Amino acid sequence: MATTRPLGRRILDRVVGLLDVLVPPRSCTAIHSSPDLDDSIVALLASRPDDLDVVVLAEDPAAAAARLAALGLKGVRLVPRRSPRGTWAYLRSQLLVSTHGMFGCRPRGGSKQVVGLWHGEFGKLIGTFTGEAPRYFDWVPVSSPLSRSLRSAEFALDPHRIQVVGSPRQRLLLGGGRQRSLARGEQSRRVVVWAPTYRTSVSGMIRSDGDPEALEHTLPLDDPDLLDLLDRHRATLWFRAHPAASQRTGRLVSPYVRSAANSDLESLGITFYELLAEADCFITDYSSLWVDFVLCDRPLVAFCPDLDRYRDDRGLALEPHETWFPGPVTTSRAGLLSELAHALEHPASGAESRSHSRAVLHTSTCDPVTATWQHVRAVISGRG
Repeated sequence: MATTRPLGRRILDRVVGLLDVLVPPRSCTAIHSSPDLDDSIVALLASRPDDLDVVVLAEDPAAAAARLAALGLKGVRLVPRRSPRGTWAYLRSQLLVSTHGMFGCRPRGGSKQVVGLWHGEFGKLIGTFTGEAPRYFDWVPVSSPLSRSLRSAEFALDPHRIQVVGSPRQRLLLGGGRQRSLARGEQSRRVVVWAPTYRTSVSGMIRSDGDPEALEHTLPLDDPDLLDLLDRHRATLWFRAHPAASQRTGRLVSPYVRSAANSDLESLGITFYELLAEADCFITDYSSLWVDFVLCDRPLVAFCPDLDRYRDDRGLALEPHETWFPGPVTTSRAGLLSELAHALEHPASGAESRSHSRAVLHTSTCDPVTATWQHVRAVISGRG
């Protein structure tokens, strides 16, 4: 599905692009993510070097400031991204670290660079595969040579700009950095996380894929058999709506079902990846989150009630999905309940499949946060 940016937006991007060539940089790094302060950015900010000048460009400065406070991240300089100050901070930055790029995601002027921290690897087709314009990044971290090949095709990038060092967000899965966890009262119960991708997006690129009603109609969050299963296994289900989807999570009528939206997790002082790090089982579908979660070596279940339609509408990066996904792929309510019960009762099941996935999809031995900051330092010092 090809998309066209509004004319005014394209003109602004061109003007800023010209200014970016003319305005000299200073030794500053600008950081931007969509949505604000995603988990890779949190992992970087938690370990930012004291001697580097870092500014965060926030879409919603008030909400971003509240998130920083809730997560205990102090001393971070915030600037409104959609303001003259934000544009000036971008123009003066030696390096932009961004999930999606800014101002058209083109090459920057002179010695300025862009690090592309895309929010996931594999999953649904993106970029040039869906008719989007190429995105330009100077340095992109990924987790495997296979991902390097796909990312090169998705963004029409020189593969030499793509580095197999892992992604910063993965540190939060592996217990490094912030060392946050659920409140003690929550840890007495087992943790199940369910995070489907969107079917209809309401922010960013507006589109619809698959069957928008399939999830709610096939297994609503107040399903009596689901609640009974959670009760019997002393488990809490944390439901995470995709950030681009409507944040309505259905009828949360049970204490065994909780919302895993950022605002809910911030009340516990944790990010989504820090919740995911504690999951005894992870349920998803076509989301790239499963590729990171295999690092935890715990059961996964794919719930894909609209698998055939999604394949036809959007397409998947790793096919057949049933072969690549390191766990059962189910399309029915009964199948999901059965596989979830099995995962909670037999956590070692599927270990061989998960091990194979890790061997193929995660080949880096680097600490991705350290590798990213090392590149930032090299660019600032003129060696990058």
